[in-house]
Amino acid sequence: MRKLLSIIILALVFLGSQNAFAQTTVVDNLTRIDPEIRKLFPRWKICEPDIQIQVYRAFVLLGYDKAQLSTQNIVVLAAPRILEEDPFELLMITCGDAEMNSVDIEANLSGLAEYISGSIYYQGSMKGERTDFPERDYCYEDIPPAIPATESQAKVIRDFFEPEKSNHAITFSLFEQGLKLGNTGVWFKHKFGTDEVGYQYWSSGEAKIIMKRPLYENDDARTREKIPYLIMAYLGGGYRHTAGIDAESTAFSWVEERLLNAGPGGKVVGGLDFHMPFHPQFGVHFNTEIPLQGVLSENVEYGAYSKLVNDDIEFSFAHRWQDKDYLRNYDGSGGVAHTAPLLRGTGQFTFFYDLWLDENNPENYFRIDLGISYAEVIEAAIYEVRDTASDFNLDTYLETENIEGLRTWKNSEFGDWFYLKGEYRNQAAFPFGVSLQYSNQILLARAYIPIAGDWLYIEGKYSTPLRGRRPYEPEGGFFMISPVLRITI
Repeated sequence: MRKLLSIIILALVFLGSQNAFAQTTVVDNLTRIDPEIRKLFPRWKICEPDIQIQVYRAFVLLGYDKAQLSTQNIVVLAAPRILEEDPFELLMITCGDAEMNSVDIEANLSGLAEYISGSIYYQGSMKGERTDFPERDYCYEDIPPAIPATESQAKVIRDFFEPEKSNHAITFSLFEQGLKLGNTGVWFKHKFGTDEVGYQYWSSGEAKIIMKRPLYENDDARTREKIPYLIMAYLGGGYRHTAGIDAESTAFSWVEERLLNAGPGGKVVGGLDFHMPFHPQFGVHFNTEIPLQGVLSENVEYGAYSKLVNDDIEFSFAHRWQDKDYLRNYDGSGGVAHTAPLLRGTGQFTFFYDLWLDENNPENYFRIDLGISYAEVIEAAIYEVRDTASDFNLDTYLETENIEGLRTWKNSEFGDWFYLKGEYRNQAAFPFGVSLQYSNQILLARAYIPIAGDWLYIEGKYSTPLRGRRPYEPEGGFFMISPVLRITI
């Protein structure tokens, strides 16, 4: 009998321990709610100053790091109600980046929690009395519950080739290469071309290296997921390249050759995206590319510049070469056969708006940019100094000083200043994107589609002037296509 009783007691102890373990697991699960699940629960942001201060003080007294707390970003997470007359059951309160689960709320905020849940009145003559109906009679903003998203829709991405939610990312194409290290939001990028004024890939004769980093985070609970940063800035440098001058014997013989050049000395490149705190979808964008030196007389690499023919320019007498052992390539009257067009300063100032058709589903995204644009191209005489005896080239010069007839192209009418860009991206099972840009009176169209999974795409760009073609612009427009490798970790 004693033996049987011992077995029964052991069994009860075992069952009790299992039940305690199960309860612990349930509590553990309730106090650690997956961020994706939270989106489906009732949530609201508290904007009542007195409650904001009380919640903030409670977090401080409990030892939370003040650097993580924010009185302006207090969000309540509650359990779904079965009946409308049921009070809200608070599961979590977040203050900035700090969280307080249901167990801590009950232990430390029991009185204040009744006001927050609507169980008792907060204001008026009935303050402190229990409500018949849950009534949150303080300032709050409901956060709409999110519709469960598919895997391809789950992450909101403003720029598909700059995924902000990944810890590390690599994008690689002929147009640009990007590297994101860690979750700081910092990007290092290398780009070919000056798309902002319509000269894409090698058609501008320049490339740039920039560092792009966030300066100010978005603490608005309603828009932070879509727009994590209110201020994003970038800074870098531009440099000239020689690709595209003569591609006839290469794998890129089908691409239009380059007629435009970047000048010597490089450029400083900078820009800023500023989202308005009161409505982060709306903002202003500014960028500029400024040459670091002028062009008067430069000794340059032979064959490194594309050339135009301009029979109208003339050297002044002071520039005639007098030494009989050398010869500049001008005719008897001083005319010069060739000039080099140089892309100088460019810049844009635009207003933009980010739009998702469904706020709870980031599948369809639009962006509109409207503003002004500037671009300047100058002409420089280009000529060689040769040894007349051996016909051996000694030096090549760019020169703009004391030369008549050199041309300059810059903003002179409304169409030159006007900038408009529209972008659409679909982020469903078959993600693709298209954009059209009007800048510098040039139409630039861009599109990309997936080839394999979410890591290999193909991207194409086509640009053509809508005004009369300038001498340094390709006659049939400029088309380029490239595979895109996109890896996120």
